[in-house]
Amino acid sequence: MAEIQVFKTKITNACALLRSNEPEVMLFNQRFVFPLQIEKSKAYIREKTALLNHLAKSINSAKQYHDACVKEAIETINGRQEHKEREKLMLDLNKHLEADSNILEISAIQWLNKIDFRKEELLQQDSLITSSQHNHSVASSHSSCQEWSNGTMAPQERNVWVRRPLLEVPTFAGSYMEFNAFWSVFKSLVHSDDDLSDQEKFLFLKQPLKGKAAASISSVPVVGEKYAVAINILKKHFDKSSSIADILINDIERLPRVQGNPRSCRETLAAISSRVTHLEQTGLQMNADRMWRRLILSKFTESICSKVISKENDTGNAFNVNEIMDSIDEIITLKETTELTTRTLFGAEQTKQSNFKVHQDRFISSRVPSIHRNKPTCLCGETHLPQQCSKFSSPEERRAEARSQRVCWRCFGKGHTF
Repeated sequence: MAEIQVFKTKITNACALLRSNEPEVMLFNQRFVFPLQIEKSKAYIREKTALLNHLAKSINSAKQYHDACVKEAIETINGRQEHKEREKLMLDLNKHLEADSNILEISAIQWLNKIDFRKEELLQQDSLITSSQHNHSVASSHSSCQEWSNGTMAPQERNVWVRRPLLEVPTFAGSYMEFNAFWSVFKSLVHSDDDLSDQEKFLFLKQPLKGKAAASISSVPVVGEKYAVAINILKKHFDKSSSIADILINDIERLPRVQGNPRSCRETLAAISSRVTHLEQTGLQMNADRMWRRLILSKFTESICSKVISKENDTGNAFNVNEIMDSIDEIITLKETTELTTRTLFGAEQTKQSNFKVHQDRFISSRVPSIHRNKPTCLCGETHLPQQCSKFSSPEERRAEARSQRVCWRCFGKGHTF
């Protein structure tokens, strides 16, 4: 036990080392604010890229050290001779891992994903700067020289605006369920952009439309004055927010209750989450109303419901829909981690024992004579043992009776003789 305690201490220290990176990761929660000047922006990108690379390397190193400590502990336990001792030590180790290690391992993966996302953002920004420099130099080589010499160019015009996002409006083919998502993105990227004329917005509108959606405004001329008309036609034909809300709520009500295993819980949570997202897009208020609370919790086990309610009571405030979903997600994630760890630690040993028990039962069954598998029957017709028969008390009498009945005188079975 003392040796295992050493490994537990190592794992605790490895967790502390891994968690020490969390404050630096939190610094990258906010979006980058790039300087307007190109040279300063490039320097900013180089600095942030170096910080992200260093942070990713630190997290990976700490994670590798943590995994090595866990692996070493498992190998040491598996090296023990006594099965009961191995099982006891494995349970002790698993309990120690559940306390902090398992959740921290998931957090580390989320941190690395966030770092990759931020690095990709820097890479895209660098590409935008390079492209802007090239286009700016080709398009205004002569005019720029004259304006710079005369000093007539405004300071904001001398800076290249490099923060323009490279985003696309999703295609829309006329599905009622997809209209709100389409309109939300289009409104954010195009419709609300004051720098675009109505005719330009109309051209951007026609690009992602397919099928029934494209046909609905095909007869509208692409001129600025008709842009609002096209928008109204699309909303009239495809914006069915109130009806969709009823359909989505009905879908949630018809979902079966989970079976209790983590996979079933995760599938049900994903099904509810997708419908809740659609409901939010319809403009429906997803507040702390008890109706939403009851509707969602009714699809999960009593254990999950009690944990969510307990957590809600601890905060002293009624949970809204998102808080309920987040709490359920945390519980399911812990269930998934526990199941994975338990299967890793005990799955092989349990399978081996189960297979041995099956083979042992089959072997014993094959070795038991038929006289012991069947209910014993004496020559006299009773169910007592032949040795206890009062009618045929001696072996000679039993053998003679067996010959007269034409049965085996050893097992008294029919179909063969001995």
